[in-house]
Amino acid sequence: MFKLEGKVALITGGASGIGESRARLFPKHGPRGEELRAIASDGDSFKKVLDVNVVGGFLGAKHAARVMVPTQKGCILFTASIASLLCVGVPHAYTSKHAIVGLAKSLSVELGEYGIRVNCISPHGLRLLCY
Repeated sequence: MFKLEGKVALITGGASGIGESRARLFPKHGPRGEELRAIASDGDSFKKVLDVNVVGGFLGAKHAARVMVPTQKGCILFTASIASLLCVGVPHAYTSKHAIVGLAKSLSVELGEYGIRVNCISPHGLRLLCY
């Protein structure tokens, strides 16, 4: 039942959408919810979106890899968006999710030699229910 028991999850972009849903759901399946921070955005500025989507993902992976490389195991899972593949009418800043796809590809080659799996999912629009 607790498939995530003993695991560590770092979720960036948890202020809304899929990230928020995961941040609320994961502690119910193993990882302790020691901290849940939601930073309300005071607007959809391009820089803020890039900072969360790209810089947040990069820094999270960088620090996770520092722990995973010595143990020669681990998994980094990014969430991009269908917007990284198709023009679906989202704001231009949101297409920064495409950078996450490239980051995942690059890291999978770099970290794969240490037994670390790096993957990226690109879901379509979802109706989210937070339990």
